[in-house]
Amino acid sequence: MQIIPAIDVINGKCVRLFQGTFSKVTDYRLNPLEQAKLFADLGFEHLHLVDLDGVRNGFPVNLRVLEQIAAQTALKVDFGGGLRDISSIDAAFNAGAWKVNLGSALTTNLVNVIEEKIKGDKIIGAVDCERELVKLNGWQSQTTIMVDEFIASLTSIGIDHFTVTDISRDGTLTSPAFELYEKLKTQNPGVKIWASGGVGCLADIINLRKIGLDGVIVGKAIYEKKFELKDLVKCLQNE
Repeated sequence: MQIIPAIDVINGKCVRLFQGTFSKVTDYRLNPLEQAKLFADLGFEHLHLVDLDGVRNGFPVNLRVLEQIAAQTALKVDFGGGLRDISSIDAAFNAGAWKVNLGSALTTNLVNVIEEKIKGDKIIGAVDCERELVKLNGWQSQTTIMVDEFIASLTSIGIDHFTVTDISRDGTLTSPAFELYEKLKTQNPGVKIWASGGVGCLADIINLRKIGLDGVIVGKAIYEKKFELKDLVKCLQNE
């Protein structure tokens, strides 16, 4: 199981939201590039980078941050936030993204245009849900689509890598949605699933590994110092 540290960016700074609410933002006053370098120096291979300005505006705003991290570290950066047309997606790859996280874009005709990238395993399906119902457009649009149905529809077009976020847990440090992840992994044994939201202690990571998940994204718990980064690295090295 991969352990993927997260950096969420607003105005070029590392922040975290509470349950995806922009009015409940914590600014950690950290430089994203320096934070990414720290993760790389500690031995992490991946980084989950979210352009929250992009989420809010509908187009990426912090591509320069992505470009700097990709150029100055060896981290495999999966990037998301405001990628709703092919030009934005191409811009993210040109800036150095390893993969891109797409949610709303996968419900549009854009899927036909990015078919080559799907076949090239360059797309992560960003599945954001609350009470197992999918939300789109930066968590602002409620749908009646069940999360398992959404994943099934995306696997049918060739996507086999997903980041699944339980919005009610995101930024809360209250523990991940274990039952949801276990159900989804059981239903989709051949699909790569990364958990996102709710990690508050090392035991949460260990329990996600027991479920058989392929990755866990850790954000607020790092910045709130719920555990020492060296202990998180030990978890990474034990994989």
